[in-house]
Amino acid sequence: MTDASNEQGRIDQDAVGYGKPPKHSQFKKGQSGNAKGRPRGKRNMASLVAEVLAQKVTITANGKRKRVSSETALLLRLREKALGGDLRALQVMLSLRAAYVPDAESTADNGLMAAEDIAILASAGLIDLPETSNDRA
Repeated sequence: MTDASNEQGRIDQDAVGYGKPPKHSQFKKGQSGNAKGRPRGKRNMASLVAEVLAQKVTITANGKRKRVSSETALLLRLREKALGGDLRALQVMLSLRAAYVPDAESTADNGLMAAEDIAILASAGLIDLPETSNDRA
């Protein structure tokens, strides 16, 4: 115990041990412990794919050169292959259409569902249906 404290019972300022690093290795006042800061993180695959597909490429459409995104160019090439008889390209195009293009039939079904819902609510007496000229005759 005489190492860390002197005869008056005060702790020695130069003591080294757990929680007390040597003075020469301690952070200096006003100096950051991480001068360079946090390094920039590695970009993930989603950002890389989005960046690559957003890059512009030059294509020839109807005899004119045009700059479009890579994503658009890929879709145009896929369409050409599907129209040329490539069954796999046709299947991919149809699946893309099903996923991203609303059909006229599905919107008509939504209209029918809304009419059915209105009829149910009217029969329950929750809403009043407007009178039509056919109901009066």
